[in-house]
Parts: sequence; C-alpha cells; structure tokens
Amino acid sequence: MTTNVPIERIKRSIVLIRGQKVMLDRDLANLYGVETRVLNQAVGRNIKRFPDDFMFVLTREEIMRISQIVTSSDIKYSKRVRVFTEQGVAMLSSVLRSERAVEVNIAIMRAFVQLREMLASNAELSRKLKQMEKKYDEQFKIVFEAIRQLMAPTETKKKKIGFTVKKKQKAYGKSKPTKALDEFSLTPQAFRIWINIPGDIQIKILNNIWCITCSDITSIRSVRGKAQKGMLILKGICTRCGNPVTRAIENK
Repeated sequence: MTTNVPIERIKRSIVLIRGQKVMLDRDLANLYGVETRVLNQAVGRNIKRFPDDFMFVLTREEIMRISQIVTSSDIKYSKRVRVFTEQGVAMLSSVLRSERAVEVNIAIMRAFVQLREMLASNAELSRKLKQMEKKYDEQFKIVFEAIRQLMAPTETKKKKIGFTVKKKQKAYGKSKPTKALDEFSLTPQAFRIWINIPGDIQIKILNNIWCITCSDITSIRSVRGKAQKGMLILKGICTRCGNPVTRAIENK
C-alpha cells in the first residue's frame, strides 16, 4: 500500500539547529506511524549507525529554544530529544524495517532536495542583497527586509503554534497576524542578527510572542529591536490587547 505524505508537511518539520537542517525524533515518529519511544529504541539498538553528523541530542537550552517554533507542544517538557540530519533520516529506514518507513523516507529525501534547490536559487540574490546592504545606509533597511520576506518560502496555513484559551478569544477577539514590516525598526547591530535568521523563522518569531496580559501566544507590531549581551531583544505592542510585549532571541 502506498503511503502519501505531503512534501509541504515534511518541509514544515525540517528545522535549522547548529547550522544543520534536521528533523525531530517525534516528528519523524509521527510520519512513520510509530511512537517516539519505539523510534528511539530502534536507534539505541543500532547506535553505531548514527554518528554525530547523522544524529545528535539537543541540550536543554536548545530544547527550550526550539519549543518556540515547532508545533510539538510537549517538547519543552522532554528530557531527551534526538534530531536527525538528512543522512540520519536515510539510515532510519534500515533500522525501522517497514514498508511505510521506506516510503516516508523517499518523501523526506525529496523534501530535502527541494529545500536545497530553493536555497541554491536564492543564493545569488542573497549575495547581491548583502552587497547592497553594505552600500546603502540604514534608511533602506526596511526595503531589504521586504526583499528577504519575498525570498522566504510561502507558508501554508497550519495549526497555530502554542495554545489558545477559547474564553479569552471571545473577550479579546482573534489576534491578526502581524505584518513583519509594520513599524519595524532595529539598531544596526540588531539588524545584522535579524537578517541571518531564515525568513520563515522570522515570521514565526513575530507571530509567536507571549503576552502576559492575554496569557496567550500572540503577534507583535510596532517592533523595536536592539542587540544586548549577544541576544536580539524585540519589543513592541501586542496586536490583541495593545499592551507591551518582549521577545529575546539568542544569537547563534
């Protein structure tokens, strides 16, 4: 029986950690139709097949950081999270030994190939954009940011990251996605950090802000950013209640 796995669904599960495109063990287990525990047990029995460039374990700091941009709601409570590179994913089909694993792996390999092709097609444009950024002054930064947003892959509609309290939705109304360029101002040092963040992650950051007043995930507008102690600090206004919100992003 053929297993149809949407390529776009797989692409959304690929994240960038330690400069590598990887997939979380729980996302892979979901695609394979097995429990995360079962997948990790199979890996543990064949650990010699998974060197560090195939698979590695996230630190606690990495788990907390990645929990802000993935849909796995329980990841922040996990004590151990494994992630797999493209080579590691290819190896998984040999240890899971199921027809579904083979078919899913074929779809995953195609997703990785498409991502590489997309990045390659944007490489020349990115190079020219960086040259222009060095040439023109800070007044043009919002233009460059707009270009980068256009270069980023279009996201399909998906489940909102985080949780939603329905009762408070009635009181405040649904939060409208913020426009990334709505009154967006960064210091030069902060801007250098921001442009190195992939476009799709930038969008997730701006639409995944915790608001104390709303006690919920919301989006941000009127963004002001600065670099502080190696971190990018974004401050702005909650699009739902209008109160101040802040988001700190580590500079890796």
